[in-house]
Amino acid sequence: MRYIEKLFAYKKIYDHIGSEALFVEAMKESILHHQKNCQIYDKLLKKKKFDVKQLKSLEDCFYIPSIPAHFLKYHEVLSIDKKDVVVHATSSGTMGQKSQLYLDQTTIKLATKMAIKMMRYHHLFSIIPTNYLILGYEPRKENKMGNVQLAQAMTRFSPALSKVYVLRPLGNQYEIDYFGILKALKRFNRQKLPVRIMGFPAYLYMIIKKMKDIGMKPLKLNKNSIVLTGGGWKRYDDMMIDKDEYYQLIEDNLGIPKENCRDFYSAVEHSVAYPECRNHHMHVPIWSRVVIRDVKTLEPLGYNQPGFLSFISPLVSSQPISSIIMGDIGVLRDGKNCGCGIKTPYFEVLGRAGTEKVRSCAITASEYMKGDNDG
Repeated sequence: MRYIEKLFAYKKIYDHIGSEALFVEAMKESILHHQKNCQIYDKLLKKKKFDVKQLKSLEDCFYIPSIPAHFLKYHEVLSIDKKDVVVHATSSGTMGQKSQLYLDQTTIKLATKMAIKMMRYHHLFSIIPTNYLILGYEPRKENKMGNVQLAQAMTRFSPALSKVYVLRPLGNQYEIDYFGILKALKRFNRQKLPVRIMGFPAYLYMIIKKMKDIGMKPLKLNKNSIVLTGGGWKRYDDMMIDKDEYYQLIEDNLGIPKENCRDFYSAVEHSVAYPECRNHHMHVPIWSRVVIRDVKTLEPLGYNQPGFLSFISPLVSSQPISSIIMGDIGVLRDGKNCGCGIKTPYFEVLGRAGTEKVRSCAITASEYMKGDNDG
């Protein structure tokens, strides 16, 4: 896959204009690969009367037939032999059906290049030993959630002195270990080494709330400490507060500067991560394009119009998810108005779409994909 490799080798990770032709050629390679190796995807393209020769410009990529992320919760769709699967991950959550992600060595190689370039650009590499507070699940052999595997991968960007997990196993369930967390935070405060807090934002909010409830004094963690949240507030949406208020809460109670707090969007159904810039906006890198789709017609919308959040990327070769529609409602903004120096568009997640709408979108896909579950 010559063009795909060239795209991920491209040095300027936010240069949409300079890499646009390369992106289009990489998408052609991706679609041809999946069409050849996945029978279900081939049926989808034929049903939609889509020919890869139609891809002549970036705008043409917006009309590549998309798969709803919800569809992956009920169908195992592969573009490789299952013996070539290197990583198997699932979406997060403790209830309901989970999406299944299968990655091959080619995808992992490209994703590693992408992650290294992204972390370097945003100055998230460090050689200083670091204490980690992971706002998620303590690893267990049987836990294949993608966020668990992502958290472990993220600890490689700064040497891990210690790792403390918010959710620890208690029998067959996970529980928040408040006692262990607060004890660890006090230790981190004494040690004065950098701390990296990573994972679901709701858990950090609950930890700070617990600190205040018990009258614990605010901490002054090392000023080079970083908060990297992602994954949304999940079932704790009723607790969600404004982002600026959230970052101020962290600075006031943990001593971590607001500019060191970054949220990022990631999903097991789409393997590209989108970290915030210094102005807290999630810009689109060269490895993907973000399209906002009308909730009724799925037609692409322009800036400042809410709709389904949809991603286009040639990253994953193991599953035909080159164009995917998420269950999130989002809006796309002109990156020139951000002020951080990155000119590519950025998107904002407004919330989860209504379950009925997401389900109907998946049912529509099922109509032309039903029958086979093998790739």
